[in-house]
Amino acid sequence: MKHLSAFELEYLEHPECFTFEYFRQQKLDPQPIPVALSLADEELLNHYDNEYHNRNFHHTLFVSQLDVYGPAYQNLEEYVAQKSAAVLSERFIEGSDSHYSWAEFSEFRKHLVTALHTYPEIQKIQILKKIAVKIALSPSEIEESVHLFCVGSSLFAMEFYLGLKKSGKWELFNKAWPSSDEAIREIAETPEVLLSLWKHQVQARDSWLGVGGKGVLEMATATGKTLVGLATAYHLFKIHHSLKVLVLCHSRAILNQWRREAIEKLGFLGDPDEDYTVPVSYKGKFEISFNTFQMVMKDPGEYGTELLIVDEVHHGAGLKFRNALTVPCQWRMGLSATVEGRERSNVLDRYLGNTIFTYTLANARRDGIVPEFNLTIHKTFLDIAEEVEFASITESIRKLLNYINATQKERIRVLSRNRFERFENLGDFFSLMTDLRYRSVDIPVEWLQMRGLINKRRLVIHRSSPKLESAVALVRELAGTKKCVLFAMDIATCERIYERISGTVPAFIVHSDLKDQEVKQSLQAFRAAQIGVLIAPKMLDEGVDIPDAEVGINVASSKTKLQLIQRLGRILRNRPGKKPVFHHFVAVPRQYIISEDSLSYQNDLAWITDVALKMGIPITEEVSDESGVFSAFERESEEAVRTYYASHDGLTTDDFGVIKVRNIVDSILPEARARLVGLLEGMTGPLTDERWARVLRSAYRDEQMLEIPSQRWLLVIAGREPKRIRELIGRYGGAAVEKTKSYPSGSHKPDVLPCPDPILNCANQSNLDFLILSLKQNQKRAERDRAVTSLVQQGPAAIDPLISLLKDQDQDIRERAARALGLIGDPRARFDLMKLQRDPDPGVRKEAGRALCRLRGQ
Repeated sequence: MKHLSAFELEYLEHPECFTFEYFRQQKLDPQPIPVALSLADEELLNHYDNEYHNRNFHHTLFVSQLDVYGPAYQNLEEYVAQKSAAVLSERFIEGSDSHYSWAEFSEFRKHLVTALHTYPEIQKIQILKKIAVKIALSPSEIEESVHLFCVGSSLFAMEFYLGLKKSGKWELFNKAWPSSDEAIREIAETPEVLLSLWKHQVQARDSWLGVGGKGVLEMATATGKTLVGLATAYHLFKIHHSLKVLVLCHSRAILNQWRREAIEKLGFLGDPDEDYTVPVSYKGKFEISFNTFQMVMKDPGEYGTELLIVDEVHHGAGLKFRNALTVPCQWRMGLSATVEGRERSNVLDRYLGNTIFTYTLANARRDGIVPEFNLTIHKTFLDIAEEVEFASITESIRKLLNYINATQKERIRVLSRNRFERFENLGDFFSLMTDLRYRSVDIPVEWLQMRGLINKRRLVIHRSSPKLESAVALVRELAGTKKCVLFAMDIATCERIYERISGTVPAFIVHSDLKDQEVKQSLQAFRAAQIGVLIAPKMLDEGVDIPDAEVGINVASSKTKLQLIQRLGRILRNRPGKKPVFHHFVAVPRQYIISEDSLSYQNDLAWITDVALKMGIPITEEVSDESGVFSAFERESEEAVRTYYASHDGLTTDDFGVIKVRNIVDSILPEARARLVGLLEGMTGPLTDERWARVLRSAYRDEQMLEIPSQRWLLVIAGREPKRIRELIGRYGGAAVEKTKSYPSGSHKPDVLPCPDPILNCANQSNLDFLILSLKQNQKRAERDRAVTSLVQQGPAAIDPLISLLKDQDQDIRERAARALGLIGDPRARFDLMKLQRDPDPGVRKEAGRALCRLRGQ
């Protein structure tokens, strides 16, 4: 006789409690839709897990809440489809309902979940991206949704389904989908380049291959040299069917970044947050390992490989490091970001080959890869029409989180495997919930409700836009005299802005709801116009080609990352006498939750300030009229980050992985680290973002190679205090810090000339570097005047740096440099000032003439 399970016994006694109608009435209908979807998702995922384990291992893991033999679970699938469609209703194209089938979606979602349910989240994402690449669908379509929803959730499935339908890739995706579990496993394991290479990246790869696989590629920062190395390795693997790669660099932090990008951009299996000492590999056929000069130089023969990639190759010319370049190998590739103003040693030519490709910062700016414009960050609150509802969700999350922390400490401790017994951060909650999906454990119903509430709240933020009043006012101010492009979150927001602006300035709109002819006419009209604004959703994902403009405005609240800046670079072009400006809105909800919104907000600021620093883009900030309220939130959010970091090994973020101070400090070049400590000495805080960026640029002496990922996190974790930053660098930076001079108490410190920023107290060379940077980076006239005055006080030591400024693209910089050279009166500047007499700007020619007159009069 068969032994009945607990579920079967319960069902026989109360069959009416296992119907879909009962489950919906008792569990789903009392909840808000996103919460109900979370509960429905969990039950369906448990059901599919049971089916899988019953099929393969003849047992189940979860107690089912519905009748497994009738139509209950299919009814639940249809419920999920209908409710998901309701939540994402604005994504539908009006009049095209026939294109969408909820039965089709349900089948798609079930297939998606069951086929991928054994894989961790990151591998699910990689599998979908690899299939997307095969059908020429941008992986960014997937990236956008995974920032909000887990791959197994109904809302992710609906976003993905609608995206495939709208892009016309639905049939192609179905054909490309693997036919068996073994085929899916092969896709998961097999590397694939998950990004499209730019033209210059293809040229770099092909140039290196064309000379037999030996040579140095010089590519300016942010032009994708890491991807060139990875794509070249993948190319060799596809040809030879096996490949062993060794990546060498001086910095552990940069090697960690290489490993992370190998996983993210080539789709290797592995945890992206593991240390660089763990190689990535595909069945032993394609392996990439990572190591430092310091380790390999001891015995290069032990590290034989087939392809050697040396990053930041100029460090390899050092007397000790160069021994690492003798690693036995068939192919050698050197990579360098230092394109301008640095002579490489003949050592590199001898070991790695000549420079066979150069892509300068000027080339990158010409192609729009590294744009040259001013970046203004507008800090404001989200424009949430559903303010009352949103506040209610926020309060519900607070209450439920407090309840869970107060009553379920033991459950939290057990499920987190003794890592913690309360949720200090909602990021920890979501991370644990994702982990639990692969451990087959019962999750408390309150946790499912919490996940649903957070999803509901995130969805409101995602579909909202930063305060539209500010954006509309900015457009009315600028579009009457300039050509602007405004990017909104969705079609509905585009239409709202268009209605608000029409009649005040020339306005044009394009989106996928319009007919092709209407889009074409709108773009043609904008091209022909001298002023006005073109309004479009997100980054014109529909593939519309837009003309040049002078001003970019982004009010889309979705994750944008580096791609936004680089795409804007193709739109915002320099024109004679004009410099493009990009206005980027960063916003938080008015009813914020510190444990949720502080990390998200700081993450947004960190990536965009990192990009600005890396590219040398001047950055300014503007805060909304409610600056007092906003400042309070900023202080609270930074304090929340510091408090969290103080009690944890690291800080997990969407864009930077796990943040650790040790890794940040290690990523700063040793010589720059020593200068940074010197610059910080004697400074008082708190440091603003702008001041911190200027100090970093000075420490790097304006090299276009600020490879300091997460640098803003260091500022925040240190409480913006220079002394605390010095302490952290001293703790983790070791020898570099010891190079700075110390002076015994009461001894005489060398005198230094005043810097344009009164808080800085720096040694002569660092002071000179800082003054040059201050002149170049500051946009305020008074600040530039102070920098010129201080440079003149430097005397002959400032001649060479000032002469280099005579070639600057900014005519105001050329004018000021000519004036300073004339006041210093050193004859070495005469020849360069004479060449300036042919400058296209009359103001520059005038200043050069005055300077030459002073030189002749001496």
